[in-house]
Amino acid sequence: MNKLKYILFTLLFLAGLNGFGQNNAPTGLLCNLLPHPELSEITNKIPDFGWIVNAGVKDDYQTAYQVEVATSASLLKQDQPDLWNTEKITSSQSINIRYGGKSLVPHQHYYWRVCSWGRTGKRSPWSNLQMFNTSDFDLARDWPGESKWVNLVGDNGKTAFTFENREPVNFHDVLPAKTTVLKSGNILYDFKKDAFAYLSLNISWDDKMKTDSLEVAIGEKGVGDSLDEKPGGGILFGIYKIALKKGVSNYILELPRFVPQFPHSEVMPLQMPEVIPFRYCVIKPIPGLKVNSIIQKALYVEFNPNASSFTCSDDRLNQIYELCKYSTISNTFNGDYANSERERMMYEADCYIQQMCHYAIDRDFATGRYSAENLIYHASWPTEWIMHSIFMAWADYLYTGNDELIDNYYNDLKAKTLTALETPEGLISSRTGLQSKSFLASIHFDGDMLHDIDDWPDADQGIYPNGETDNYERKDYNTVVNAFYYRALILMSRIAAATHHPDDAAFYEAKAAKVKIKFNDDFFDPINKIYTDGIGSRHFSIQANMFPLAFGLVPDEYKESVVNYVKSKWMACSVYGANYLMEALYNAEQGNYALELMTNDSDRGWLNMIRVGATMTTEAWDIKYDPHDISWSHAWAASPAHIIPRKIMGIEPAEPGYGKINIKPQPGDLKWAKMKLPTIRGDIVVELSQDPGSFFNLYTSIPANTTAKVYLPKQSGNYTVTVDGKIVKNAFVEGAWVVVNSPSGSHSFKIKKI
Repeated sequence: MNKLKYILFTLLFLAGLNGFGQNNAPTGLLCNLLPHPELSEITNKIPDFGWIVNAGVKDDYQTAYQVEVATSASLLKQDQPDLWNTEKITSSQSINIRYGGKSLVPHQHYYWRVCSWGRTGKRSPWSNLQMFNTSDFDLARDWPGESKWVNLVGDNGKTAFTFENREPVNFHDVLPAKTTVLKSGNILYDFKKDAFAYLSLNISWDDKMKTDSLEVAIGEKGVGDSLDEKPGGGILFGIYKIALKKGVSNYILELPRFVPQFPHSEVMPLQMPEVIPFRYCVIKPIPGLKVNSIIQKALYVEFNPNASSFTCSDDRLNQIYELCKYSTISNTFNGDYANSERERMMYEADCYIQQMCHYAIDRDFATGRYSAENLIYHASWPTEWIMHSIFMAWADYLYTGNDELIDNYYNDLKAKTLTALETPEGLISSRTGLQSKSFLASIHFDGDMLHDIDDWPDADQGIYPNGETDNYERKDYNTVVNAFYYRALILMSRIAAATHHPDDAAFYEAKAAKVKIKFNDDFFDPINKIYTDGIGSRHFSIQANMFPLAFGLVPDEYKESVVNYVKSKWMACSVYGANYLMEALYNAEQGNYALELMTNDSDRGWLNMIRVGATMTTEAWDIKYDPHDISWSHAWAASPAHIIPRKIMGIEPAEPGYGKINIKPQPGDLKWAKMKLPTIRGDIVVELSQDPGSFFNLYTSIPANTTAKVYLPKQSGNYTVTVDGKIVKNAFVEGAWVVVNSPSGSHSFKIKKI
């Protein structure tokens, strides 16, 4: 061995002894759930930290960690943290570590890093440094959790307009995917995707025509080879003018400022250009004028497009996934989940669906948390929507393991269960005179009263003759509202347990059990063996049956008849209701039918949205179901973005914070599928291939510091189960599944008929 090789070998050997030779430094640092805290400011005096544990050896897990925080990056690089040094802490905890150092002060930059020890006892290298910024801790706010726009001052003295406590929004340059000269001589620019954006142009003009303006048309819908000038509904088209200057100049198409029409509509700050959704631009040429460049400036939150991915053997499902993934992020132009140009207002149900989608496509939790906090204090009018605040709060805790939201807003969430609307009947009703001023104040609703929505739009209103409620017959005691009531009680019991309120946990659990009995006594029709729309109704809608099925209200002996009825109704619900229809079907292990429904090619499906030219999910299935208000920019229709990873690929947290994971795929008749899912603990990869009834192959890669419970579909007759190439004898069977426990890392599973 020559001298150079000997020195290198010795250095590597010594580094290995100290744990520095492993490429397993913590990554994915989070401060207050922000992956990029350097781009925002936080108002928390005691922030929390988290990171991804990376394996140094097979099936690794964290045994200890060390966090350091300093007032400058140079101090950390010199191993001189001046604010906090935990030293070595023996613990497997890698998320939600509360700061315990010297007091932080407002309007400062801070830096932190972390290292960890794995099961071999070797220390990892230090992580990269992460900067975070503090805002004013004690500033008066209009409501708890309010996130203000602030000017962030960087080390170089430059300022950036950003948010407190959440991901900033940024403009992203999109060039035309296609430029077409039309028969009229006009030029059509197609940016390929609809986006909330403004237009930036560079134009040369010699002033020969003595005109002073350029006419620009923008819109969302194409027709033939041009732009649809009468798209109908809430689909946008507009003509605007740009004042011209002689010579070469840069221009911004200045759009009229959004005028709020609803109680909690949001407006863009004056420091930023106004945006509207558009995909196409048409310009009528003027002699002497040349468009040198034209850019769609698309606005949405900070986003990693490579954080998630899905592909499978059915290209229809691939298209649906990409549509819904894009819809989720493109509808964050406000920095939250306020959808559609018409309203720009957050609604609890809409936001819950978008929150679940956002968790499934990026490792971003702050946007969802802010939206949940905002809605607690800005409640909307549907009875069921109020209870969705509990859904959002539980999802925040389940996917992050962070209890700050459910702890800080605990009493508000208790009011959102709507127990105040429960009558001696044992059910809740919005029509029995219980909506007092004190009740409405307790849920932070500033309107006159709540109204049930059931599904949307409602044909009974006479406005939408082709409404999407399956002719739901509304009574004083409604099946749908009380299905939500039961689910809200179940989740509130879990929230109470997680926040150390054992008496409340027992109370809500007992109340949920009573509601379940009463629900089935009053709403289930024993002759038809399905649920009616309400007490006194003889009508049976899909909504009255899919919501109980989704929420676990249907006793085992009734499931077959309820499932069969739901399946007989096809897609007789709205794009919002489809979220719960899919939940109901997959919970009932009807994966084959659910996939068939999701990829159906009728006018009530996601493929229809693509066919008519939408590139964001639409507010209703088709314009004929909502001829007045339908928008082409509404993420409440994007549920496949989370249904595909959660139900088709089967990846769900088995405990808050993903320390334990369930992998229970229901791929229907897909031949193969691959999914990468970002989580707070790192990426989960699941790949599967199958010949139903013959074999099922599964490959998983789960982060260090986690374990998984893997479900394999049991084959008929005799079969073998193989894990990492070794046959498993006496594998545990749970219903139609063979269950195998798996450590972290990469593993292969095979079940084969013999």
